Amino acid sequence: MKNFLGAFGHVAMDYIVSLRRLPTPNTSIEILDRQRYFGGTAGNLARAAGRLGVKVSLASFVGADFPPDYRQALAKEGVDTSDLRTIPRANTPTAWVFSDPKGNQMAVVDQGPMKDAGRLPLLRHSVQDVDLVHLGTGRPEYYLRIAKLASALRKTIAFDPSQEIHYVYTPRLFRELLRRSTYFFGNEAEIVRARRLARVTSTEGLLRAAEVVVVTLGSRGSVIYSRDGRIRIPRVRPRKVVDVTGAGDAYRAGFYAGLSRGLDLRRCGILASAVASFVVEKKGTQSNLPTWSQVLGRARHHATF
Repeated sequence: MKNFLGAFGHVAMDYIVSLRRLPTPNTSIEILDRQRYFGGTAGNLARAAGRLGVKVSLASFVGADFPPDYRQALAKEGVDTSDLRTIPRANTPTAWVFSDPKGNQMAVVDQGPMKDAGRLPLLRHSVQDVDLVHLGTGRPEYYLRIAKLASALRKTIAFDPSQEIHYVYTPRLFRELLRRSTYFFGNEAEIVRARRLARVTSTEGLLRAAEVVVVTLGSRGSVIYSRDGRIRIPRVRPRKVVDVTGAGDAYRAGFYAGLSRGLDLRRCGILASAVASFVVEKKGTQSNLPTWSQVLGRARHHATF
């Protein structure tokens, strides 16, 4: 089966817990509300991209406790889960996020089998049988093995380390993956860190390795840097902003929905911004995923399709 996208990264369960206040050590506190959500960078990306008509293969490791309803939700969007591997005696990656009414948060994260992915088998289907390999969150050593296989097979690579760029990447591993990549994604803080790791003084300096650098700027839209110049992408306005978690993964899904249809970088960026505008309207990274026609409805205010 040939897919456009092979999405590597986390597939996780997110538990959002509301408290009157965050507890101090050696105390207990009553929960006001708790909600369970499907999450993980690769899970978010794959499900959103699938709904937009992108043929996508999801590559990740989960535990034997992986919920059947999450797998069914992925299948409903046409996601190829051949490389969503269950590791016996492991727990599915899980995040518990505790928040108070003032907006303070603390999180406890169980990486599950993703913590030891360096010792796990290569998920070859999501490299061999795709056009573009997306390397998201996960162990750099594992992704270097994936990138070497993808390079040998002349596959396009997109590198998107997300928040993990701040604490799991050494300069050597980062530069090795960047130089094999066509696309690099990051928000403002991640791009600052990327420049330090790559030892360049400007965002344009990252183009010595990657061909395209996409910088998301939250409510200020995004900028796409390429060797042909810089493209400013406007923010596509949501109806309301409830929760910005997952907006970045949604942006990537929209970008790939454009690429898979052969669109230019500017229109890919506008589609990406449009997808993100839907996801921020509800709590939970997969609670308000739009269809292709819904995305076009918003994107057409900024470009023709």
